Amino acid sequence: MLLAQSQPAHEIVVVDQTATPDEATRLALEVWHENGAIRWLRQAEPNASKARNAGALAATGDVVLFLDDDIRVKPDFLAAYAETFARTGALAVSGQVLEGDAQSVDELPPKAFDPEIGWLYFRMNYAKECETSFMMSGNVAIRRNIFLQLGGMDENYERGAYREESDFTQRFKQAGHAFVFQPQASIYHLGAVGAPQGGSRSWIKNKRIAGFHHCVGDWYFNLRFARGRLVVPLFAASFRHFVVNRYNIGHPWLLPLLGVRWLCALPLAVWRRLRGPKLVRCSAHAGSLC
Repeated sequence: MLLAQSQPAHEIVVVDQTATPDEATRLALEVWHENGAIRWLRQAEPNASKARNAGALAATGDVVLFLDDDIRVKPDFLAAYAETFARTGALAVSGQVLEGDAQSVDELPPKAFDPEIGWLYFRMNYAKECETSFMMSGNVAIRRNIFLQLGGMDENYERGAYREESDFTQRFKQAGHAFVFQPQASIYHLGAVGAPQGGSRSWIKNKRIAGFHHCVGDWYFNLRFARGRLVVPLFAASFRHFVVNRYNIGHPWLLPLLGVRWLCALPLAVWRRLRGPKLVRCSAHAGSLC
């Protein structure tokens, strides 16, 4: 789909974290790579944040567009991003994410407009262009120099850990920047139902229960950024997501176990917090951020 865009990409960098890809996929990637249609990079460790950093470091364009592997896009997808950057001069553009019935919404809850906590209540399927501090890392474009100056994605979020994108948005916001949300740059996210073996779900047996690394990533984020008015809504959102969500309530015998599991992730998150973030560093300036 990316090779069939109305406005061709400057380049397509595929960071492949698959230990043993199926033969058809491997052959397709080899042919595209040999023909120069894509640049095929290998990464041993399955870590989405590290993969995005690797892609950004390898990229040669002014803007890096990050996409997950379990998505569908229309032929004018890249054109929508290019038009928005050209018209607005934005440092970063956040795209729409559709799931399930693929319906968008025209309204946001009032809290979504709060400059401090609004990103928690923003809807990824919103249908109107606006300025926001929200983005999903599976559909966002950022000027490469800004992404690297901010250290890229924090690799302390293992695999496809929960809140890794929120971490970047908080650093982006603290630097005085905002995203332009562009609903025309829309993806359909297949997710656990449409691509049960794809994306960051490849190691999860029960797709309805978040992985333990998600719990660790969530605690790590909260320890770093839960301040002031963010404290209560952040921890309330965490408890709802990991312990008392709709699926867990329907299986009440799981609630105590999942509550303990959520709390058990805290010590590991504390250790990572004390160790400090794992951000992109320039090889030309060892020890310093890009």
